[in-house]
Amino acid sequence: MRVLFVLPGRGGGGGAHSVVQECLGLQRLGVEVGLANGTATLDDLRLAYPELDARRIALHAYADAAELGPVTRRHDIAVATAWESAHLLADALAGGPAMRTAYYVQDYEPLFCVPGSPAWDGARRSYTVHPDATLFAKTDWLCDVVSRNHGRPVARVRASIDHDVFHPGPPRADDRLAIAAMIRPKTPRRAPRRTARILELLADRHGDRLAPIAFGSSREELAAAGIRLSDRVALRGPLRRTEVAAVLRGTDLFLDLSDYQAFGRTGLEAMACGAAALLPLFGGADEYVRHWDNGLLVDTRSDDEILAAVAAWAALAPAARLRMREAAIATALDYSIPKAALSELRLFRGMLA
Repeated sequence: MRVLFVLPGRGGGGGAHSVVQECLGLQRLGVEVGLANGTATLDDLRLAYPELDARRIALHAYADAAELGPVTRRHDIAVATAWESAHLLADALAGGPAMRTAYYVQDYEPLFCVPGSPAWDGARRSYTVHPDATLFAKTDWLCDVVSRNHGRPVARVRASIDHDVFHPGPPRADDRLAIAAMIRPKTPRRAPRRTARILELLADRHGDRLAPIAFGSSREELAAAGIRLSDRVALRGPLRRTEVAAVLRGTDLFLDLSDYQAFGRTGLEAMACGAAALLPLFGGADEYVRHWDNGLLVDTRSDDEILAAVAAWAALAPAARLRMREAAIATALDYSIPKAALSELRLFRGMLA
């Protein structure tokens, strides 16, 4: 079986992490996997994921749809991984022989865009631009949102965490509880201003008990977006995956205060590292977070609800927080690359039957 994933961009985000690590998992299951990436960004992708070259995953550069077309036809299945790549793949295959296509839906991307804008229209049309494509996603919530809005069936596959990178360390033994959050001003749906505001409020109210940490952006990037953090919040800046994992291993509670999460990869990675995670009630995080068992689910539109949940968590007895930590680790262990890759292999075999 020969499968090509069309993965535009430099990598580094959650969607690219999923595609790359599951390509490696599929290769271990005997699939001949290829990745197609734009000529201008391929070197950056290689730098972000050196394991691709180490494992000899075939990397195919393309400048445009015309160059991508011949590459796709050397494979049995071509898989789009974002709305732009769905349209690119359609253009690459136009006028040529029919081939099997799929779309790995990572999020509901119309929500990223201003309604009525060209990007919004392109994101909405991406689910139907390949009428015979197999759509698949990793949460029931995402499958349901796409199906209800576009009348297309969406298959469910498993999600994955790279446990070689995201794994626990020893439990922390510090008088102050470390609370970490990622702040990315370029991604408004991840609520960067809300996240900064909550971290400052936690420092105000619980500075003797809680140690807030932010990562994901430099102080200059935050300032350019009008976000300023006081010295009470430790800013770790932009981090690579291994550095994110190190921060999460030193964290007691991870906050994801996004408007919603289709899946919530960083929250699950935090759980894999031994941190409890507070995630949005809206979206797909409830498929793995059990409220007050292995994490917390809150209405992230409400500062009061977020702050009350954090205060209640901090007030737990140490033994109760330890039980939550262990439940979080146990949950994350169920999301492995082999399980995710096998679920995709079975889907692809069904497409070729």
